[in-house]
Amino acid sequence: MSELAELLKQKAEIEAKIEKVKAVEIDKMKLNFAELATQLRELNALPDTLSTLFTDKAGTFNAYRTMKVKKA
Repeated sequence: MSELAELLKQKAEIEAKIEKVKAVEIDKMKLNFAELATQLRELNALPDTLSTLFTDKAGTFNAYRTMKVKKA
Protein backbone atom coordinates (compact mmCIF):
# COMPACT_ATOMS: atom_id res chain seq x y z
CA MET A 1 0.00 0.00 0.00
CA SER A 2 2.88 2.42 0.52
CA GLU A 3 3.60 2.46 -3.23
CA LEU A 4 -0.04 3.26 -3.93
CA ALA A 5 -0.03 5.98 -1.29
CA GLU A 6 3.13 7.49 -2.80
CA LEU A 7 1.64 7.42 -6.30
CA LEU A 8 -1.57 9.05 -5.10
CA LYS A 9 0.47 11.76 -3.38
CA GLN A 10 2.44 12.39 -6.58
CA LYS A 11 -0.79 12.52 -8.56
CA ALA A 12 -2.25 15.11 -6.18
CA GLU A 13 0.92 17.22 -6.41
CA ILE A 14 0.90 17.09 -10.21
CA GLU A 15 -2.78 18.00 -10.37
CA ALA A 16 -2.20 20.96 -8.04
CA LYS A 17 0.71 22.13 -10.20
CA ILE A 18 -1.45 21.82 -13.33
CA GLU A 19 -4.15 23.99 -11.74
CA LYS A 20 -1.62 26.69 -10.81
CA VAL A 21 -0.14 26.79 -14.32
CA LYS A 22 -3.61 26.77 -15.83
CA ALA A 23 -4.66 29.74 -13.68
CA VAL A 24 -1.61 31.75 -14.77
CA GLU A 25 -2.25 30.98 -18.44
CA ILE A 26 -5.92 31.95 -18.13
CA ASP A 27 -4.96 35.28 -16.54
CA LYS A 28 -2.57 35.97 -19.43
CA MET A 29 -5.26 35.14 -21.98
CA LYS A 30 -7.80 37.37 -20.22
CA LEU A 31 -5.32 40.26 -20.25
CA ASN A 32 -4.59 39.73 -23.94
CA PHE A 33 -8.31 39.60 -24.69
CA ALA A 34 -8.98 42.82 -22.77
CA GLU A 35 -6.13 44.56 -24.60
CA LEU A 36 -7.41 43.33 -27.96
CA ALA A 37 -10.98 44.42 -27.19
CA THR A 38 -9.74 47.88 -26.22
CA GLN A 39 -7.68 48.19 -29.41
CA LEU A 40 -10.58 47.04 -31.58
CA ARG A 41 -12.90 49.55 -29.91
CA GLU A 42 -10.41 52.36 -30.56
CA LEU A 43 -10.55 51.39 -34.24
CA ASN A 44 -14.37 51.14 -34.15
CA ALA A 45 -14.01 47.48 -35.14
CA LEU A 46 -15.39 45.85 -32.00
CA PRO A 47 -18.78 44.21 -32.60
CA ASP A 48 -21.66 45.94 -30.82
CA THR A 49 -22.47 42.87 -28.73
CA LEU A 50 -18.95 42.77 -27.30
CA SER A 51 -18.90 46.51 -26.81
CA THR A 52 -22.10 46.21 -24.78
CA LEU A 53 -20.63 43.44 -22.65
CA PHE A 54 -17.59 45.55 -21.80
CA THR A 55 -19.63 48.66 -20.94
CA ASP A 56 -20.77 49.20 -17.35
CA LYS A 57 -24.05 50.70 -16.12
CA ALA A 58 -22.58 54.20 -16.21
CA GLY A 59 -21.82 53.78 -19.93
CA THR A 60 -18.07 53.52 -19.49
CA PHE A 61 -16.22 51.03 -21.68
CA ASN A 62 -13.64 49.15 -19.62
CA ALA A 63 -12.68 45.66 -20.77
CA TYR A 64 -10.11 45.33 -17.99
CA ARG A 65 -12.65 45.86 -15.22
CA THR A 66 -15.16 43.57 -16.92
CA MET A 67 -12.58 40.82 -17.38
CA LYS A 68 -11.30 41.45 -13.81
CA VAL A 69 -7.66 41.84 -14.87
CA LYS A 70 -5.11 44.56 -14.18
CA LYS A 71 -3.50 46.53 -16.98
CA ALA A 72 0.03 45.47 -17.74
